[in-house]
Amino acid sequence: MSDTEQQPEDFHFPALTNGLDYLASAVDSLSGENGQPKPRDLKYGVLHLQAAVETLLKARLEMHDPALVWWTIKDYDERKHEAGDFKSCGVPGALKRLSDTVKIESVIDPEEASLTELANLRNRLTHFGWKDTVVAVQARTIPVLDLLVGFINTDILPHVDQAEEALSAERQMEQIRAGFKHLTDFVAHRMEALQGELARREHTTAACRSCRQFAVVLDGGANDLTCLLCGRQYGTGEDAAWEFIGSCRHVSIQDGGGDLNACGSCGSNAVIATPTAHSPERDTWICFACGATFEGICEFCDQAADLVADMDMCRDCYASRLAKF
Repeated sequence: MSDTEQQPEDFHFPALTNGLDYLASAVDSLSGENGQPKPRDLKYGVLHLQAAVETLLKARLEMHDPALVWWTIKDYDERKHEAGDFKSCGVPGALKRLSDTVKIESVIDPEEASLTELANLRNRLTHFGWKDTVVAVQARTIPVLDLLVGFINTDILPHVDQAEEALSAERQMEQIRAGFKHLTDFVAHRMEALQGELARREHTTAACRSCRQFAVVLDGGANDLTCLLCGRQYGTGEDAAWEFIGSCRHVSIQDGGGDLNACGSCGSNAVIATPTAHSPERDTWICFACGATFEGICEFCDQAADLVADMDMCRDCYASRLAKF
């Protein structure tokens, strides 16, 4: 070998560096060029983001006690640990140990919906495949990125002991923050551009099942409901209502169930309880066919309606029962 030839760098990815590298790769892939990643980049963005979640949570556990990374803590063996010859805890287990044992400052709920959705999406991509719009995937990954960046800033970086490792981690984070800001700015810009179409429709706008943004307007005239942000199409209002509850009329009836509740306004069987842009923290009974909202479901006629005070009964049923006395 000549003096001018250089040896390739050693393969060296300790836990924290490895997790941050996965995260940097995920952000770069999800951001793309001007917010438009290619399909293959988007796929690896999701896979690497899930890898970043698992690796960074376990890196923080290892900083406290390497045995905490093991599925069964009492079985910890240093040599097997260094060789990677063990079964590690999963994400929910890691979060519980971080909360109960490590006592981290910012507790991430093990049941956090965005983490569960990311894990499910990763599983589909790994084992089956998946079809969705670019913006939908980008928007669904932002909550996870937000959780991870906050976790790193608060509960990882302040606990890195070695100065060289801390400097390297901070350099990686500079790249991650820049890409993350670009991604969030892109989605925010897209939502801002829709404000004119969404204005004064808060009561009849539901959150898209793909991108999770409040951009599906139930205006009563659409035969093909579409998310204004990511373009996800749902079909008719009745089709959309079934999809929002994760089922369909055929399966429900086959399993001995029934149809959805009927709308007291248009008569369609398309009423479900879901948050709206007006009340994102609570469910609202709303008809996906016409956009009418109701106080609840009458116990006697199973129709969505405004109920008589302190009674689970619509006014018609109340009047009918009252007339019998």
